[in-house]
Amino acid sequence: MVQHKRRLRILVSPVGGQAMYGILHYLKENGFEIFGIDCQEDVAGKFFVDFFKKVPKIDDDRYKSSVLDLICDNEIDIFMSWLDNEILFWNTEFYKNGIPEEIVNIFTFNFREDLLDFCDKYAFSTILNRNNLPTPITVSLKDFIDKRGYNIPFPFIIKPRLGSGSRMVNVIRDKLDFECIMNFLDKEGFKKEDFIIQELIEGSEYTVDFFSNMGELVNICVRKRLKHKGISIAGEVVYKEKIEELVGKFCSIFKIDGLNNIQIIESETSLYITDFNPRPSGTIILSIKAGIDLINNLIEKWKGEKITKYGKPKKLKMFRYYAEFYHE
Repeated sequence: MVQHKRRLRILVSPVGGQAMYGILHYLKENGFEIFGIDCQEDVAGKFFVDFFKKVPKIDDDRYKSSVLDLICDNEIDIFMSWLDNEILFWNTEFYKNGIPEEIVNIFTFNFREDLLDFCDKYAFSTILNRNNLPTPITVSLKDFIDKRGYNIPFPFIIKPRLGSGSRMVNVIRDKLDFECIMNFLDKEGFKKEDFIIQELIEGSEYTVDFFSNMGELVNICVRKRLKHKGISIAGEVVYKEKIEELVGKFCSIFKIDGLNNIQIIESETSLYITDFNPRPSGTIILSIKAGIDLINNLIEKWKGEKITKYGKPKKLKMFRYYAEFYHE
Protein backbone atom coordinates (compact mmCIF):
# COMPACT_ATOMS: atom_id res chain seq x y z
CA MET A 1 0.00 0.00 0.00
CA VAL A 2 1.31 3.44 -0.92
CA GLN A 3 1.45 5.75 2.08
CA HIS A 4 0.76 9.38 1.29
CA LYS A 5 2.84 11.91 3.15
CA ARG A 6 0.56 14.30 5.02
CA ARG A 7 0.88 18.05 4.72
CA LEU A 8 2.90 19.93 7.31
CA ARG A 9 0.58 21.24 10.00
CA ILE A 10 1.26 24.81 11.05
CA LEU A 11 -0.34 26.56 14.01
CA VAL A 12 -0.76 30.30 13.35
CA SER A 13 -1.58 32.89 16.02
CA PRO A 14 -3.52 35.12 15.84
CA VAL A 15 -5.57 34.78 12.65
CA GLY A 16 -7.83 37.74 13.41
CA GLY A 17 -5.35 40.49 12.51
CA GLN A 18 -6.01 42.75 9.52
CA ALA A 19 -2.70 41.78 7.93
CA MET A 20 -3.13 38.01 8.24
CA TYR A 21 -5.05 37.23 5.04
CA GLY A 22 -1.99 37.55 2.79
CA ILE A 23 0.05 35.36 5.13
CA LEU A 24 -2.65 32.67 5.36
CA HIS A 25 -3.02 32.71 1.57
CA TYR A 26 0.76 32.28 1.21
CA LEU A 27 0.78 29.31 3.60
CA LYS A 28 -2.16 27.71 1.80
CA GLU A 29 -0.44 28.16 -1.58
CA ASN A 30 2.64 26.41 -0.20
CA GLY A 31 0.73 23.34 0.88
CA PHE A 32 0.49 23.79 4.65
CA GLU A 33 -2.45 22.52 6.64
CA ILE A 34 -3.29 25.60 8.70
CA PHE A 35 -4.56 25.51 12.26
CA GLY A 36 -5.53 29.00 13.38
CA ILE A 37 -6.16 30.36 16.86
CA ASP A 38 -7.43 33.66 18.17
CA CYS A 39 -8.89 34.94 21.43
CA GLN A 40 -11.98 36.14 19.53
CA GLU A 41 -14.55 33.96 17.80
CA ASP A 42 -15.82 36.30 15.09
CA VAL A 43 -12.73 36.91 12.97
CA ALA A 44 -12.46 36.65 9.19
CA GLY A 45 -9.25 34.63 9.42
CA LYS A 46 -11.15 31.58 10.73
CA PHE A 47 -12.60 31.08 7.24
CA PHE A 48 -9.17 30.96 5.58
CA VAL A 49 -7.68 28.16 7.69
CA ASP A 50 -8.30 24.42 7.75
CA PHE A 51 -9.10 24.36 11.45
CA PHE A 52 -9.93 27.17 13.87
CA LYS A 53 -10.08 27.28 17.65
CA LYS A 54 -10.90 30.15 19.94
CA VAL A 55 -8.45 30.16 22.84
CA PRO A 56 -8.39 32.17 26.09
CA LYS A 57 -6.37 35.36 26.27
CA ILE A 58 -2.68 34.88 27.06
CA ASP A 59 -3.03 36.17 30.63
CA ASP A 60 -5.79 33.62 31.31
CA ASP A 61 -4.71 30.55 33.32
CA ARG A 62 -6.47 28.33 30.77
CA TYR A 63 -4.47 29.62 27.78
CA LYS A 64 -1.44 27.34 28.16
CA SER A 65 -3.35 24.06 28.43
CA SER A 66 -5.70 25.09 25.61
CA VAL A 67 -2.79 25.60 23.19
CA LEU A 68 -0.80 22.55 24.34
CA ASP A 69 -3.88 20.33 24.00
CA LEU A 70 -4.43 21.58 20.44
CA ILE A 71 -0.78 20.96 19.56
CA CYS A 72 -0.72 17.43 20.95
CA ASP A 73 -4.19 16.35 19.81
CA ASN A 74 -3.55 17.47 16.22
CA GLU A 75 0.14 16.58 15.90
CA ILE A 76 1.12 20.14 14.99
CA ASP A 77 4.53 20.39 13.31
CA ILE A 78 5.23 24.14 13.49
CA PHE A 79 3.95 26.97 15.70
CA MET A 80 4.29 30.57 14.47
CA SER A 81 3.11 33.64 16.36
CA TRP A 82 2.75 37.30 15.40
CA LEU A 83 2.21 38.39 19.04
CA ASP A 84 5.06 39.70 21.18
CA ASN A 85 3.32 38.89 24.46
CA GLU A 86 2.59 35.35 23.30
CA ILE A 87 6.23 34.81 22.37
CA LEU A 88 7.34 36.25 25.72
CA PHE A 89 4.91 33.90 27.50
CA TRP A 90 6.36 30.80 25.83
CA ASN A 91 9.90 32.12 26.27
CA THR A 92 9.29 32.20 30.04
CA GLU A 93 7.76 28.72 29.92
CA PHE A 94 10.77 27.41 28.00
CA TYR A 95 13.25 28.57 30.63
CA LYS A 96 11.25 27.13 33.50
CA ASN A 97 10.81 23.82 31.63
CA GLY A 98 7.11 24.48 31.16
CA ILE A 99 6.99 23.14 27.59
CA PRO A 100 6.94 19.33 27.22
CA GLU A 101 10.32 18.24 25.86
CA GLU A 102 8.79 16.25 23.01
CA ILE A 103 7.17 19.34 21.45
CA VAL A 104 9.75 22.07 22.13
CA ASN A 105 11.01 21.88 18.55
CA ILE A 106 7.68 22.93 17.03
CA PHE A 107 8.06 26.42 18.55
CA THR A 108 9.74 28.55 15.87
CA PHE A 109 10.40 31.28 18.43
CA ASN A 110 13.85 32.69 19.11
CA PHE A 111 14.11 31.76 22.77
CA ARG A 112 16.74 33.66 24.74
CA GLU A 113 17.02 34.48 28.44
CA ASP A 114 17.17 38.25 27.89
CA LEU A 115 14.30 38.39 25.38
CA LEU A 116 12.15 40.60 27.61
CA ASP A 117 14.89 43.26 27.60
CA PHE A 118 14.70 43.42 23.80
CA CYS A 119 10.90 43.81 23.84
CA ASP A 120 10.77 46.31 26.72
CA LYS A 121 11.37 49.63 24.95
CA TYR A 122 13.02 51.26 27.97
CA ALA A 123 15.38 48.35 28.59
CA PHE A 124 16.03 48.05 24.84
CA SER A 125 17.07 51.71 24.64
CA THR A 126 19.48 51.14 27.53
CA ILE A 127 20.99 48.12 25.78
CA LEU A 128 21.45 50.05 22.53
CA ASN A 129 23.12 52.98 24.30
CA ARG A 130 25.43 50.64 26.17
CA ASN A 131 26.58 49.19 22.84
CA ASN A 132 26.90 52.55 21.04
CA LEU A 133 24.01 51.90 18.68
CA PRO A 134 21.91 54.93 17.68
CA THR A 135 18.50 55.28 19.33
CA PRO A 136 16.26 58.21 20.35
CA ILE A 137 16.62 59.59 23.88
CA THR A 138 14.28 57.50 26.04
CA VAL A 139 13.26 57.85 29.69
CA SER A 140 10.57 56.27 31.82
CA LEU A 141 7.42 58.34 32.21
CA LYS A 142 7.70 58.09 35.99
CA ASP A 143 11.27 59.42 35.97
CA PHE A 144 10.21 62.24 33.66
CA ILE A 145 7.39 63.24 36.01
CA ASP A 146 9.72 63.02 39.01
CA LYS A 147 12.22 65.17 37.07
CA ARG A 148 14.87 62.46 37.00
CA GLY A 149 16.87 61.78 33.86
CA TYR A 150 16.75 63.77 30.63
CA ASN A 151 14.64 66.87 30.17
CA ILE A 152 13.14 66.01 26.78
CA PRO A 153 11.57 69.07 25.09
CA PHE A 154 8.24 69.08 23.25
CA PRO A 155 7.29 67.48 20.95
CA PHE A 156 7.94 63.94 22.18
CA ILE A 157 6.27 60.52 22.14
CA ILE A 158 4.57 58.64 24.97
CA LYS A 159 4.14 54.92 24.41
CA PRO A 160 3.95 51.66 26.40
CA ARG A 161 7.16 49.90 27.38
CA LEU A 162 5.63 46.71 25.97
CA GLY A 163 3.42 46.70 22.90
CA SER A 164 3.31 46.76 19.11
CA GLY A 165 1.27 48.09 16.23
CA SER A 166 1.25 51.76 17.39
CA ARG A 167 -1.24 50.95 20.16
CA MET A 168 -1.34 53.70 22.82
CA VAL A 169 1.40 55.66 21.01
CA ASN A 170 0.81 59.40 21.31
CA VAL A 171 2.71 62.40 19.98
CA ILE A 172 2.74 65.10 22.67
CA ARG A 173 3.05 68.56 21.13
CA ASP A 174 2.72 70.78 24.20
CA LYS A 175 1.87 70.97 27.90
CA LEU A 176 -1.87 70.70 27.23
CA ASP A 177 -1.38 67.45 25.29
CA PHE A 178 0.70 66.12 28.17
CA GLU A 179 -1.95 66.99 30.76
CA CYS A 180 -4.65 65.33 28.64
CA ILE A 181 -2.75 62.06 28.26
CA MET A 182 -1.88 62.04 31.97
CA ASN A 183 -5.55 62.48 32.86
CA PHE A 184 -6.46 59.64 30.50
CA LEU A 185 -3.85 57.27 31.96
CA ASP A 186 -5.00 58.08 35.51
CA LYS A 187 -8.68 57.63 34.62
CA GLU A 188 -8.05 54.25 32.95
CA GLY A 189 -5.82 53.02 35.77
CA PHE A 190 -2.59 52.71 33.81
CA LYS A 191 0.69 52.70 35.73
CA LYS A 192 3.23 55.41 34.92
CA GLU A 193 6.00 52.79 35.24
CA ASP A 194 4.59 51.00 32.19
CA PHE A 195 5.18 53.93 29.81
CA ILE A 196 8.15 55.74 28.32
CA ILE A 197 8.82 59.15 26.88
CA GLN A 198 10.89 59.12 23.73
CA GLU A 199 12.47 61.90 21.72
CA LEU A 200 10.48 62.55 18.54
CA ILE A 201 12.69 62.04 15.50
CA GLU A 202 11.29 63.55 12.32
CA GLY A 203 12.11 61.50 9.25
CA SER A 204 11.31 58.41 7.19
CA GLU A 205 10.24 55.22 8.97
CA TYR A 206 11.40 51.77 7.93
CA THR A 207 10.51 48.24 8.96
CA VAL A 208 13.29 45.78 8.25
CA ASP A 209 12.47 42.09 7.88
CA PHE A 210 15.51 39.87 8.27
CA PHE A 211 16.75 36.36 8.93
CA SER A 212 19.90 35.90 10.97
CA ASN A 213 21.84 32.75 11.81
CA MET A 214 23.44 33.06 15.26
CA GLY A 215 24.46 36.67 14.69
CA GLU A 216 25.21 36.44 10.98
CA LEU A 217 22.76 38.35 8.79
CA VAL A 218 21.60 36.04 5.99
CA ASN A 219 18.67 37.82 4.29
CA ILE A 220 17.20 41.29 4.65
CA CYS A 221 14.43 43.39 3.13
CA VAL A 222 14.09 47.09 3.96
CA ARG A 223 10.57 48.50 3.64
CA LYS A 224 9.70 52.19 3.79
CA ARG A 225 6.41 52.88 5.55
CA LEU A 226 4.45 55.21 3.28
CA LYS A 227 1.21 55.09 5.24
CA HIS A 228 0.30 53.18 8.35
CA LYS A 229 -2.37 52.91 10.99
CA GLY A 230 -1.30 50.19 13.38
CA ILE A 231 -0.31 48.10 10.37
CA SER A 232 1.27 49.27 7.13
CA ILE A 233 -1.39 50.41 4.65
CA ALA A 234 1.10 51.44 1.97
CA GLY A 235 4.77 50.57 1.77
CA GLU A 236 7.61 50.03 -0.64
CA VAL A 237 10.76 47.95 -0.79
CA VAL A 238 13.87 50.12 -0.96
CA TYR A 239 17.63 49.69 -1.05
CA LYS A 240 19.35 51.32 1.92
CA GLU A 241 22.92 50.13 2.35
CA LYS A 242 23.47 52.03 5.61
CA ILE A 243 20.35 50.48 7.14
CA GLU A 244 21.49 47.01 6.06
CA GLU A 245 24.89 47.66 7.63
CA LEU A 246 23.29 48.84 10.88
CA VAL A 247 21.05 45.76 11.09
CA GLY A 248 24.04 43.52 10.36
CA LYS A 249 25.97 45.19 13.19
CA PHE A 250 22.98 44.80 15.53
CA CYS A 251 22.72 41.08 14.73
CA SER A 252 26.44 40.55 15.24
CA ILE A 253 26.62 42.35 18.60
CA PHE A 254 23.63 40.54 20.12
CA LYS A 255 23.94 37.19 18.30
CA ILE A 256 20.41 37.56 16.95
CA ASP A 257 18.98 34.33 15.56
CA GLY A 258 16.08 33.46 13.29
CA LEU A 259 13.27 35.53 11.77
CA ASN A 260 12.78 38.99 13.28
CA ASN A 261 12.03 42.57 12.35
CA ILE A 262 13.40 45.89 13.50
CA GLN A 263 12.14 49.45 13.11
CA ILE A 264 14.39 52.34 12.13
CA ILE A 265 13.90 56.07 11.59
CA GLU A 266 16.10 57.99 9.16
CA SER A 267 16.48 61.70 9.86
CA GLU A 268 18.33 64.09 7.57
CA THR A 269 21.62 63.20 9.26
CA SER A 270 21.30 59.91 11.16
CA LEU A 271 19.66 56.52 11.59
CA TYR A 272 17.91 55.54 14.84
CA ILE A 273 16.79 52.10 16.00
CA THR A 274 13.44 52.40 17.78
CA ASP A 275 11.93 48.91 18.17
CA PHE A 276 12.82 45.24 17.87
CA ASN A 277 10.22 42.50 17.39
CA PRO A 278 11.29 38.84 17.80
CA ARG A 279 8.80 37.59 15.21
CA PRO A 280 7.63 38.03 11.62
CA SER A 281 6.28 41.50 10.89
CA GLY A 282 2.65 42.05 9.97
CA THR A 283 3.72 43.04 6.46
CA ILE A 284 6.28 40.29 5.89
CA ILE A 285 4.21 39.29 2.87
CA LEU A 286 5.62 42.32 1.00
CA SER A 287 9.17 41.08 1.59
CA ILE A 288 8.12 37.62 0.41
CA LYS A 289 6.53 39.00 -2.77
CA ALA A 290 9.75 40.97 -3.36
CA GLY A 291 11.65 37.68 -3.46
CA ILE A 292 12.94 37.46 0.12
CA ASP A 293 11.03 34.45 1.47
CA LEU A 294 11.94 34.64 5.14
CA ILE A 295 9.20 32.21 6.17
CA ASN A 296 10.87 29.66 3.90
CA ASN A 297 14.13 30.39 5.77
CA LEU A 298 12.29 29.67 9.02
CA ILE A 299 11.02 26.33 7.68
CA GLU A 300 14.50 25.47 6.38
CA LYS A 301 15.95 26.09 9.83
CA TRP A 302 13.20 23.97 11.43
CA LYS A 303 14.02 21.12 9.01
CA GLY A 304 17.76 21.47 9.62
CA GLU A 305 18.37 22.38 5.96
CA LYS A 306 20.78 24.90 4.47
CA ILE A 307 19.36 28.43 4.64
CA THR A 308 18.68 29.90 1.18
CA LYS A 309 20.35 33.26 0.57
CA TYR A 310 18.22 35.40 -1.76
CA GLY A 311 20.27 38.49 -2.56
CA LYS A 312 18.60 41.80 -3.43
CA PRO A 313 14.79 42.05 -3.29
CA LYS A 314 12.66 43.40 -6.11
CA LYS A 315 11.55 47.00 -5.67
CA LEU A 316 7.82 46.71 -5.05
CA LYS A 317 5.08 48.92 -3.67
CA MET A 318 2.17 47.53 -1.69
CA PHE A 319 -1.26 49.02 -1.01
CA ARG A 320 -3.79 47.49 1.39
CA TYR A 321 -7.53 47.91 1.13
CA TYR A 322 -10.60 46.64 2.93
CA ALA A 323 -12.76 43.93 1.37
CA GLU A 324 -16.00 42.43 2.64
CA PHE A 325 -16.50 38.76 3.44
CA TYR A 326 -19.93 37.20 3.90
CA HIS A 327 -20.81 34.01 5.76
CA GLU A 328 -24.17 32.56 6.74
